[in-house]
Amino acid sequence: MRQGSQTLAPATPATPTAQRPRRRALAAALVAALAAAAALAAGGCQADPEPDRQPRLGAEAEWGWLLAAKRRLDAERAQLEALGGAGAASAPPPPSATAAGAPSPRDRLAREVDALAQQLGRRLVAFINANPPMEGAPLAARQLAAIRMKSDEEIAAAHEFIARAGDYRRACEIYEAALAGDPQNQRLREELARAQAARYMSAERFSRAAPGMTADQVRAALGSPNAHDVRSFADRGVVGWFYPKDSTGAAAAVWFERRAGTLTVYRCDWNALAAPSPPPVPTPPTPATGATSW
Repeated sequence: MRQGSQTLAPATPATPTAQRPRRRALAAALVAALAAAAALAAGGCQADPEPDRQPRLGAEAEWGWLLAAKRRLDAERAQLEALGGAGAASAPPPPSATAAGAPSPRDRLAREVDALAQQLGRRLVAFINANPPMEGAPLAARQLAAIRMKSDEEIAAAHEFIARAGDYRRACEIYEAALAGDPQNQRLREELARAQAARYMSAERFSRAAPGMTADQVRAALGSPNAHDVRSFADRGVVGWFYPKDSTGAAAAVWFERRAGTLTVYRCDWNALAAPSPPPVPTPPTPATGATSW
């Protein structure tokens, strides 16, 4: 699964001789943040009349590549969604494909999307770093467009964490990190609010699940469970999807049994797991000789 945000640190106004080393430091910090999947953090910009602030040779071609790659990536993501999305289970391949170990068309497309998304992310970060925002002045139109493109990719990454593993916590972290570098992005704020609301199960939302539903119907009604919160009890032939209700460990559960080869809900239990009780406070023994002076 692709990791989230990268960090773009704000530059400090400096004399012309000091600005070039500062920009190199920004680029190094951003590349390191890419590897660490840290937050994209930026301030404002400062006007800089130096010649090296003008578009670099090849910058136009690189921006053209970024725009074309983003269009292609969005189109391939739409195709993948039509095939069931990145988190969907693959359809059984034909016997010949199984014998050869060939991936399904959906799996091949998912791998292409992942590879292109990572390539786009690396080159987009490098593009932003080559002409970084400067403190104190508004972003240039292309700087803003590049940062917004980066934010869109972080949203796609967060969606992927939710679709593949029901990981709303990680999605919230990605949104919060992206907002550090793009604080005026209303879409990021809306996505963060939705993920925060979906992270913990409410009684009203849980009431949408009912016996007789399939796994896909429960996923549509409640959202995907976190992969770590899906438990299979092979000895009893049932599967439980646990949805945390808060940060204490309390969880509701949807229980499935297999009917005619399909996972089907047979019970919805709002109180499946209670919050663990704190351990009792031990009572100190009474000293054999009575009170002790310290």
